[in-house]
Amino acid sequence: MTREEDVLAALDKPRALYSLQQRLDPSNKSTDALQDLLMRMRAEGKVKFDIKSGKWNKA
Repeated sequence: MTREEDVLAALDKPRALYSLQQRLDPSNKSTDALQDLLMRMRAEGKVKFDIKSGKWNKA
């Protein structure tokens, strides 16, 4: 299970979803759980998504 603290620590620079997945949990093949967590964190204002570059970063 990926935690918010781990995601924020992994976002030391803007990263794409797959890059985050490889950094946090490379054994997991599905990005669904991570994507759900990122969407919840975006709704709370903790992270933001740059549509032009396709990367997530800290808010």
